[in-house]
This record gives sequence, C-alpha cells and structure tokens, in this order.
Amino acid sequence: MKIVNIAGGLGNQMFQYAFALMLKEHYPGETVMVDISHYHTLMFKHFGSVNLHNGYEIDKIFANATLPIARPKDIRKVSHYIPNYILSRVMRRLLPKRKTEYVAPYTENFTFPSDVLTDGDRYYEGYWQCAKYYMDIKPLLRHTFAHPAPNEYNAALIEQIKSTDSLGIHVRRGDYKNAPEFNGICTTEYYKKALEAATKDRKPTIFVFSNDIKWCRENLPVLAPGLDIIFIDGNRGSNSCWDMFLMTYCRQLIIANSTFSWWGAFLNPYAQTIYAPTLWLHRDCTIEILDPQWKTID
Repeated sequence: MKIVNIAGGLGNQMFQYAFALMLKEHYPGETVMVDISHYHTLMFKHFGSVNLHNGYEIDKIFANATLPIARPKDIRKVSHYIPNYILSRVMRRLLPKRKTEYVAPYTENFTFPSDVLTDGDRYYEGYWQCAKYYMDIKPLLRHTFAHPAPNEYNAALIEQIKSTDSLGIHVRRGDYKNAPEFNGICTTEYYKKALEAATKDRKPTIFVFSNDIKWCRENLPVLAPGLDIIFIDGNRGSNSCWDMFLMTYCRQLIIANSTFSWWGAFLNPYAQTIYAPTLWLHRDCTIEILDPQWKTID
C-alpha cells in the first residue's frame, strides 16, 4: 500500500496526484491511494484554510481521476494521522518519523528514483515538482486531467484560441505579492523579453490569464504594441481551472513560476514553443521542474 499526501492549490494537487499515478505505473500490483485529510472541513473552521485555496479539487474537476481516497485507518498504518495542513507542518517536526514515511526534503534535494521508489508500504509527503517524473506517463496524465465539457463562454474561447496564432500569457500576482519565495521572478522585464522572443517574425493574438487582470490591462499592452490582446476575466472561483484548460490550446505560451500555468503548458499538445523563467523560486535548492524542451528566459 502506498499513500500520497495531497495539499495546496490545484496546481500542487495535480503534481501530487500525478506522482501517485507514477507510483501506480511502477507498482501495478500495489494499492495506491491519496490522502486528502488536510482538507477536512471541520479543521477549516478552527485552523483556517491557509494554502488550501479552493479545497480539494481533483475529484470535482477530473472525472478520470479515480484513485481511491485513503481512510484514517489506512493512513495510521503508514503514518501519523494529522487531518490539517497547518498542524501537520508543525507536528511532523515533533513526532518521530516512521520507517514507512518518506517526507521529501524542503530543499527538494533527493535522489530519484532510488530514494523514492521502494517496495512495500509507504507514505509520501512532498510536492514532487520535477518534469522527469512524468515524461513517460504524459498520455496518462492528459487522459486523467482531461477537462470537462466547457460552458458557452469557454467553448467560444477554445474555438478562438484554436483558430488564431494564439499566444497565451499567464501572470501570477495576488497571493504571490506577499510570498518572498515566488515574488520578484516574473517581472515586467521577464514578460518583455519573453514577448520579444514570442513575437519575432509573427503577430500572434495574445490571450492573457491572471489573478490580477487589472494589473495586466495596465502593464502588458505597452509590451506588445500593435497586437490584439484578449484579457480572460470570466473564470473565477470554482471556474478558475478553466484558465489552465484554455492554456492547453495555445500555440505558444509564456508561463509564470506557477504550477497552475506549468500544467497548462505540460498538458498542451498544440504548443510550438513554451517560454518559462529560468529561476523558479528563491530557495537554495535544486528543482528540475521545467521540461528541457521549453525555452527559458532570464
């Protein structure tokens, strides 16, 4: 039995779920489950929903995501049952580590696959943000993370994106503005350089996805003079995932240092070129999150 902990927003959840699918591919005879106890609704009321965004979304969005959910008694066999994200971050430093637990180092410096792929019962906690884990199962991931039928608004956008020389741009602000690890990487200068590369010898129609469309309207047009820019502002709340799905149809993409647009790029079968920041986060570690085929911008 192998259990993978799920935490964070949709992009992180998809990485952790993909990691569970990768384990299932390596160990087809074993039961692989996901632990979603950090999204326990009663705990939300007492400890808040820090880092939980819209709650657990995989089962609400993806009909093909059918891995079983671990029960408390399953979790207790291989780990400590701590049904809250914030409490877990504290308690895992205080409680003795069990032999069946694999908690990924905060620095992301560990050896794959020898550290990770082991026979027998195992509990995994980490973010598993490394492109090489998933290259061999990309068809499976595209099937598992296939989007549901679009509403009228997104159906029209899909047709527009597919019928034009589309360039998608993702700008992550909002929660990043107060996050020292992530802020200050995808600056205006980053988008300027990426746009110069993406619009060389072509005049694409630009589709902008962001959690701060107001900032984008004020700052992006000057970086792309003379080009048509469409700001996608109709997907909010539980429909926010549709911005990611729309990215999967763009012929070029400029992503942010965000797992949300990473998945928009990784699942995209149409993209000719994907531009990504060379630096992903401000942390002294090695993180190989980018597909080697993507073009990086300093």
